[in-house]
Amino acid sequence: MDPAYYAVSRQYISEGTISVNEFTKISQDYDKGRSGEDVIFWAGETTELARLDEESIILDMGCGTGIYTVGLREHTSATTCGLDPSVGMLSQAKEKTHSIHWFNAVGERLPIRSGVFDCIFSSQVWHHITERQDTANECGKTLNTDGTVVIRTISHEQLRRKVVFEFFPEIMENQLRVYPSNEEFSRYFGEAGFTSINFQAYELERYQEASMFIEVAQKKLWSMFRPISQEGLERGVNELRHHEVTHPGKPIRNDESITLVVAVKGG
Repeated sequence: MDPAYYAVSRQYISEGTISVNEFTKISQDYDKGRSGEDVIFWAGETTELARLDEESIILDMGCGTGIYTVGLREHTSATTCGLDPSVGMLSQAKEKTHSIHWFNAVGERLPIRSGVFDCIFSSQVWHHITERQDTANECGKTLNTDGTVVIRTISHEQLRRKVVFEFFPEIMENQLRVYPSNEEFSRYFGEAGFTSINFQAYELERYQEASMFIEVAQKKLWSMFRPISQEGLERGVNELRHHEVTHPGKPIRNDESITLVVAVKGG
């Protein structure tokens, strides 16, 4: 197996996020933590920003259980591939559809010839990547002449406003450390030879039940919960349960705050 696979696993642990093996362990429940995401909307935005159609070839890099891979395929009817280092996550993805090409690999070592893709998409992946410059370089290599990278991530400004940190404040600093900043993304893709790097910020109003937050936190379905202390976890869960009692039937406003990084390779 490619040594980059092991490098990714070690780096996840050292950064306090999540290892490849841990992703496999949560793979059967993973989609529960993504149930509030508007996949159709993000597929539409990606289609427009990357100028995709049914003739396009798309890679979902770090596809996980294939939520966005399937969304992109259904929205565009394009040839679509999903790549992930976790066999368990890919197993769940394959159960969704056989019309997508799924394969096990890492972004730092894309097993693909040069100039294949029109778009490389990724959702909530880059804070897990070990060698980000190498990955940006690989994206540049495997995209066609005017291909586009679209990254669904959270900016540092957006992270600081996330409601989850009101209940679990100790994990915010870790997230600010592991998530690349807009400036870092500009550097990675600039050095990889991309001619245009832009950032589109979104705030989609969204409400979620306290019980959902509790399940996600206790099962650690979001990687941000991996470095939390047991004390911090229990404190946050108790505060969420208190919210359920004091605000019966009232969900928590948890807007989908997202930044799309759009990097165009250009001629």
